[in-house]
Amino acid sequence: MHKKISLEDAFYENLTLGLIKTLSTVPRVCNVSLERRQPLNPCQVVNWEQRHCVYLPEDMKKFYLSTDGFVLHWSYQYSPTDVRRVGYIHFPHLLQVTLLRENIETTPLVTPSPSSTSSTSSAPVTAPISKDKWDNPLPIITAKTKIFEINNINEVAKVCMLYDSTSSNNPKFYLLELNTLTWQFLSETFSEYLRMAIAHLGLPYWELCFSSFGLPSWTEQLFLLLAPHLLEKNEQRRGRTINPACEHPYNILDPNIFRSKPKGTTKSSTSIAKSQNK
Repeated sequence: MHKKISLEDAFYENLTLGLIKTLSTVPRVCNVSLERRQPLNPCQVVNWEQRHCVYLPEDMKKFYLSTDGFVLHWSYQYSPTDVRRVGYIHFPHLLQVTLLRENIETTPLVTPSPSSTSSTSSAPVTAPISKDKWDNPLPIITAKTKIFEINNINEVAKVCMLYDSTSSNNPKFYLLELNTLTWQFLSETFSEYLRMAIAHLGLPYWELCFSSFGLPSWTEQLFLLLAPHLLEKNEQRRGRTINPACEHPYNILDPNIFRSKPKGTTKSSTSIAKSQNK
């Protein structure tokens, strides 16, 4: 008889899309662990929004009302006596999502020449939109832009959530390369960023796949061993859906993960946590 899965186990299995079980079956991958956290209550989310004068996007709000972030670790056995913790997926506590400290310059303004427009207005406008190496538009930074740090990637880059203005509730996610303070596009939504982390198995520094300087050589070796399909030379890394090989079913991702309750769940995650604490 199969052991009945608890509501909490079911939630995290759905949240990670079965990644924990799958990693446990991969040769040489061991010590897979997940740090579980209590959900936030609505007041805590509202307090964060009021402190920073922005609204969390709906999918991110539902995530933090289900669990205040999480950390997933796994190790790789290079030899019988050499086991190293390398795999890492980290979503911080909401209180740790803070404004970026780096001094980011605003996008320069240009004044249109009289010959280029018949309009009587000569007000400055933003420069033409720049694009990254995958032809994704780069952010336009203005005085109204708010940038929050989500993750620090080996002190060479940061994953950032960028609001065009305080009235927006649809921030996008970018990689900021710290050496040059240049931007690389990552995802349109929080849910997409979460799915990308899972699709890349939490391989170390996976976000640097999308950087201008690429992965460290030792990390690239792990990609070649565990997920070579993510390093295809001619693969368009943006503007596409990751279509993994059939032997990797954990990469078939459900875009509605936060829109429905886990199978067999009739209570909200918050009420589940309260009942467990009684």
